[in-house]
Amino acid sequence: MAESYILLVEDNPDDAFLATRIIGKVCPEKVLLARDGEEAIELLHRMTQDQSYKQIRLVLLDLKLPKISGLEVLQAIRSSDELRFLFVVVLTSSDNDLDQERCWELGVLDYIFKPMAAERLQSVLLRCGRG
Repeated sequence: MAESYILLVEDNPDDAFLATRIIGKVCPEKVLLARDGEEAIELLHRMTQDQSYKQIRLVLLDLKLPKISGLEVLQAIRSSDELRFLFVVVLTSSDNDLDQERCWELGVLDYIFKPMAAERLQSVLLRCGRG
C-alpha cells in the first residue's frame, strides 16, 4: 500500500510544530509542509502531474499565508478536477465572518481557530481522511 500524507500549509513555525506533533500522535500519515500559499500550489501541481495527489488524506490550511492566501489555495483546490475532492480543514486566527462563510461555501470539513486546541485537531484527524 502506498504511503499517505497530510499536507500542512502553515507559515508559522510554532503552529507547524504543534500541528505536526498532534498529527504524529493520532495518524500514521507523513506530514508534507508548505510554508506559504505559492509553495502549496506548486506542490499540489507537481503531485497532480504524477498522480501522487491521490495519497493526500487531508489538507490542513492556514488562511493567512505569505505570497498566496489560504483562501486562494482553497479556491485552487476546489477548481481542480483532480483535487476538488480533497478533505480540507482550515486552521486560522481569522475570525472574519466573510472568510468563514467563503470557506464553508468552498466545502471545508472544519474551521479551527488558533491557538488550536490539541483535542479539537485530534478529533478532526480521527474523523476524516482515514481508512
